[in-house]
Amino acid sequence: MDAKDDDEAAPNGIQVYLRIRPSSSSLKYYERDDIDPNILSFNLPKESDTDIINNSKSRFSFQFNGILDEKANQRDVFRAVGIPAIKNVLAGYNSTIFAYGQTGSGKTFTITGGSERYDDRGITPRVISQLFKTISKSSNGMEYSCFASYLEIYNQSGYDLLMEHDASFEEVPKVTMLEDEYGRHHFKNLSMHLVKSEEEALNLLFLGDTNRAIAATEMNQNSTRSHCIFTLILEGRKAGADTVTRSKLNIVDLAGSERVSRTSSAGQTLREAKYINSSLFFLELVIVALNEKDKKRKEVFVPYRNSMMTSVLRDSLGGNCKTMMIANISPEPLHTDESISTCSFAQRIALVKNKASINEELEPELVIERLKAEVRRLREELDFVQGKDDNDDDSQDGKKDNELPQKERNELRDSIHQFVHDRNNDSHLDFCGGITLPKIRAVCTIFKDMILSNSCKDIHTNDVDDSDSDSTGEASHIQSPSLQDCTLQTRKEETGHRPKPTPEICGVSVCRDEQILDDPGTAFSWFKDRYPSVSSLEESRATLKMKYSEAKAAGKRIEEIRSTICHHKEMIEKIRKGNALDMISRNEEKASEGDMPADERFHIDAINKEKISYKDTLEHLRHLKSTIEQAQQQVEKGRLKLQKDFDEWYRVMCENSRVATTSTSVEKYQEPTAPSATEQKESSQAKPIPPSATASHETREDKIQLPPGIKLTGNKEADDDIIAFFRAKQVLLSRSSIKL
Repeated sequence: MDAKDDDEAAPNGIQVYLRIRPSSSSLKYYERDDIDPNILSFNLPKESDTDIINNSKSRFSFQFNGILDEKANQRDVFRAVGIPAIKNVLAGYNSTIFAYGQTGSGKTFTITGGSERYDDRGITPRVISQLFKTISKSSNGMEYSCFASYLEIYNQSGYDLLMEHDASFEEVPKVTMLEDEYGRHHFKNLSMHLVKSEEEALNLLFLGDTNRAIAATEMNQNSTRSHCIFTLILEGRKAGADTVTRSKLNIVDLAGSERVSRTSSAGQTLREAKYINSSLFFLELVIVALNEKDKKRKEVFVPYRNSMMTSVLRDSLGGNCKTMMIANISPEPLHTDESISTCSFAQRIALVKNKASINEELEPELVIERLKAEVRRLREELDFVQGKDDNDDDSQDGKKDNELPQKERNELRDSIHQFVHDRNNDSHLDFCGGITLPKIRAVCTIFKDMILSNSCKDIHTNDVDDSDSDSTGEASHIQSPSLQDCTLQTRKEETGHRPKPTPEICGVSVCRDEQILDDPGTAFSWFKDRYPSVSSLEESRATLKMKYSEAKAAGKRIEEIRSTICHHKEMIEKIRKGNALDMISRNEEKASEGDMPADERFHIDAINKEKISYKDTLEHLRHLKSTIEQAQQQVEKGRLKLQKDFDEWYRVMCENSRVATTSTSVEKYQEPTAPSATEQKESSQAKPIPPSATASHETREDKIQLPPGIKLTGNKEADDDIIAFFRAKQVLLSRSSIKL
């Protein structure tokens, strides 16, 4: 599996999104940044009941690729995470979506969804629906095949959720992971199902969710006790191509980390919690090793094999995959420590670099089939060249060798129809056996019948449109002039007559100066000065330049506002620290909000004003962005039209210039009657060759710069043809250097 270019294999980080579960509690210790909405901060209150100074960290800030707050619904999550994953899979990249967080934070609801309402569908059913809709509407000539599997990792053992069984967990065959000599991993006892429609894929998903292991805890009544991985494998083949694109989408629902003291687990539930926490601990070790590998830029052992979950997610973490993580947290104050831990883990995940490339490889079966067809065709051609004929014996007996049995003729007709309707340009006609003269005659006859039948349909359509004619003679009289016109036109083309050039081509007048036409750059400048739409193109460029300047100034203004806000925040912190020290020294109580110092109030008001200015400037910058995009499209459209019109104008000018030069040289030097040898001798002695003609040929030869070894013959017609040929060649070679 090779990447198509170096950019595809460039390392890219894992995208991390945060989803906050809705809560009825009004007390919350987190807030989103006003300037960057993708930054979340936790402000923990410090305990001041004792005289011991508490120096523990109370503020934590985390940055994500996107934050989905309590108001975000399932559709918003799918748009942020699901749609990019579908685009990656259709483009040939492996992709992974996995949810991480403590138990009861909404991971399963995010991945699978709820069963009460249709709008509560999770990422997995929405991805299945959108993927099959996109495939059905695809117009790139690809034929797709989709396969699905559902793996559950329960107590460090793998099980197939799509296997229908009535036995207990202990009697079900476990899924094991094997590695071949090429380093590729294979799963034993894991079924792979071909799905041809959205309905089949959703049925498999429902079957797997029904077989999942769940249990009730104090934090979640339907807590999943295992890690589950739903995999969609997409194979894309283009008609006539030997390559196949294989990509997979892993949607992972990790079991939640939990503290036994809060869940009060015991017995089997406690045993499951131990396995869950240990597997998540091994996942943490893998992330730490990958970060250390990126920092030291050397080989570091990554313990993928410590658990089955990390082995399965080997490609998704530091491998050939585009991975996205959804960190789920609960906003209740009781779970703030777990939320901070989840966000810290997400920050370490974001540092992991993956090297994703398009998974395109040769299909051995397709290559073998193509080579067999080519060998069969070459053998048939060889037999035909050597004169081997299946009907030689029949011809010796006096039978006609140009007749084929009706059965073979029908087979040839079917093969021809299949060949005509085949979209592959590299396909060949199958002669249904060896190539023989009777088959060649039959093929020609069948093609002729097809062409004549289509022509008859066209004639019949014309007769229906001209049904007002009553006699065949009138119809023949109407059609005969067009036939005469076609004959005259053909004769004119054979004798070299050309239609006169139009006064204007693409809105620009005709140029008759050969010195201008000899240099494509000069010709383009001449054309551009007279082009009617060049003024509008220049106006669009000026508008685009002005908008660029406005956008640059707006961006500079945004940076100034940010620095001003940071300065005011620093001043507020200094004022608060100074006031706190004064209060401690004076043993005064904390002042109320209404007794805020004037200087602190001044800075707060200044920050509010700067925020309003920031929002207005940002909105103006967004409007400028859309305006710039429209102006760029308009400039590009005008540039392409100018280039296209110039190519057409220059082609006609060069053609007319060559025709005019050739006709002038013929009229100037061709004699009405050929002189005798004596007259030629006397003429050569009495009248020398005009110097103007010699200078003309020398000048034209110097302009064209004939290659070494190519010389003029002295015959005007032959020399003009040689010069015209090399002039056209020079025009074609220099046309690529023309730029706006």
